[in-house]
Amino acid sequence: MSLVPVLLALVPVAALILGGSALKRLPGFTNAEFWSGAEKLAYFVLLPVLLFSSVAEVSVAHVPLGRLAIGLIAPTAVISVLIIVLRRRVARDLPSFTSVLQGGIRFNTYIGLSISASLFGAEGSALAAIVAAILVPTVNIVSSLGFEFLRTGPSSVVGIVRVVVTNPLVIGCAAGGLFNLTRAQVPDVVDSILSPLAAAALPIGLLCVGAGLRRFPLRTHLAAMINSTVAKLIVLPAVTLLVLVLLDVPSTPALIAMIFQSIATASSGYVMARQLGGNSELMAALIAVQTALMLLTLPFVLLISQAVLGS
Repeated sequence: MSLVPVLLALVPVAALILGGSALKRLPGFTNAEFWSGAEKLAYFVLLPVLLFSSVAEVSVAHVPLGRLAIGLIAPTAVISVLIIVLRRRVARDLPSFTSVLQGGIRFNTYIGLSISASLFGAEGSALAAIVAAILVPTVNIVSSLGFEFLRTGPSSVVGIVRVVVTNPLVIGCAAGGLFNLTRAQVPDVVDSILSPLAAAALPIGLLCVGAGLRRFPLRTHLAAMINSTVAKLIVLPAVTLLVLVLLDVPSTPALIAMIFQSIATASSGYVMARQLGGNSELMAALIAVQTALMLLTLPFVLLISQAVLGS
């Protein structure tokens, strides 16, 4: 892998994000309800179908699932604990802290799946679905704990469980995993329905990412934005790479893992911040800043990762 393929993989991602941002400013596309509906369609229907299809059909015999899971969960836990320990330094108040925490560990599934497919084809899509299946519950549990145990929202263990088990991405991955265990084939008639839905997930999702970018006051949240962004785009990838090397995870699954650990935080963090009493303005700023900076940092992270992991 050289710099050129990575940059080419980022081109459609950047183009669709910018396209969504531009579309929202055009007459006929400014209605917030339109974009809210499109986002719900992508998040609750299209992306779960894509994850189900990918996980249901992937062969996991050659994938070291245990080592890969540790290589994803352990660094996420380390960064989470670090942010929690330093919470008085990384943010000025608890609502802002919850946004720093989410910004430091969450990832945009649409971007991760798109880049993985562009760089590694069908194998990349399948492995990306496995990585998402591991990380989606992990980051949702940690993010929920950030709100629950710091009491910036309703405090309930049941609430944490509900957030995870009702997440449509978790449901899609779990259903695909159960189907995979049966070793059955998706019937052709079912596949003919699921395939176009899955194909629509990433372009619509990325357009919604662009449309969801919001303006923000830079000075108000500068320190928190720097802390969270450095954690997400630099520290988390570095720790993940170290753990993957120590666990001797094969190159391709490890690189897919690095993609997900090195991309911008997700818009779902903004929704959680609004609903549970976090700093939603800071979360919106983190999404915008990290999405832009990721286009600069990700190529170098992947090149360094490939050099360390080998191919």
